[in-house]
Amino acid sequence: MKRKFSAVFALILAFSLVMTGCGSKGASGSAAASGSKDDAMKGSVAMVMPGLITDEAFNQYTYDGMVRASKELGIKTAYREEVSQDEQVEVIRQFAQQGYEIIIGQGGQFGEALQTVAKEYPDKQFVFSVATDTGGVPNLTAATVSYSHAGYLGGIMAAYTTKTKKVAMVTGEWYDPHRQMEASFKKAVASVDPSIQVTAITTGSWSDVTKAREASLALIADGYDVLFPCLDAAFVGVLAAAQDSKDVKVVGAVTDMSKVAPDVTVGSVVFNWEELGYQESAGKLLDGKSHVLGMAENGITPVMSDMLSADGKAAVDKAVEALKAGTVEIDP
Repeated sequence: MKRKFSAVFALILAFSLVMTGCGSKGASGSAAASGSKDDAMKGSVAMVMPGLITDEAFNQYTYDGMVRASKELGIKTAYREEVSQDEQVEVIRQFAQQGYEIIIGQGGQFGEALQTVAKEYPDKQFVFSVATDTGGVPNLTAATVSYSHAGYLGGIMAAYTTKTKKVAMVTGEWYDPHRQMEASFKKAVASVDPSIQVTAITTGSWSDVTKAREASLALIADGYDVLFPCLDAAFVGVLAAAQDSKDVKVVGAVTDMSKVAPDVTVGSVVFNWEELGYQESAGKLLDGKSHVLGMAENGITPVMSDMLSADGKAAVDKAVEALKAGTVEIDP
């Protein structure tokens, strides 16, 4: 007989479905400044996102950063959520036509669209968020937190937690930052115990909770007892699979997952998305270069629970200092 979903999974899944049903791809919001049209558009920011601003993950927190910039600087803002691949160019172009000075594409899937529109509007500034590739376009800046640093710290936690010597990373799709995260995760695990088996899978969706749960249960059935999810709203599916299984633990990424499932979360590597969204929206990174916020720049924060052993905590602390000093040979 199948075990029942955990209570927390059922509640969050219901909430997720309600929010998805209420979400509008054409939603927008603004904080307009007074004065002439030119004054109102000075420093204005538009953000384009693949998911919902209520996902309690990447989309929501980067959006929150833009809201903070709007309140502090009095700039006009707008956004579009749930923008699909075939809509990207037109949505970004529309914001440029409307006069927004800074246009941010939040997510690795926006690269080509941003490059296309940035070339059409050289007087506007564009930001490719969660990426490092500017494509050589002078008015396109890339910015992200360090997936490599997050993966490395997650690997240390996972290696000190596994009993079966099988750990797995679960993500939505492969973009360059996630490949970097995978590589550093594997390197960290091997630095603790080279005999630990590591795998990484994609579910094909950042927000589909059911897909994430089913993929996690398949891993668990194959003996993987520590899961490392890097997802948007779908992360609760991984937590639910761990809760509904025996002796399975989770090392969280992006958000502090112990706030949702403290019974299975040994620790998390928290992405400071709000700070990234703020710096992008405040115009602090507009130089046509690539910016990576790592441990030294407060881009990543490790959180550990009492389920992680004293040796594991000490190893994480040591890794944090090494990452700050730049002595670990991984991507930025």
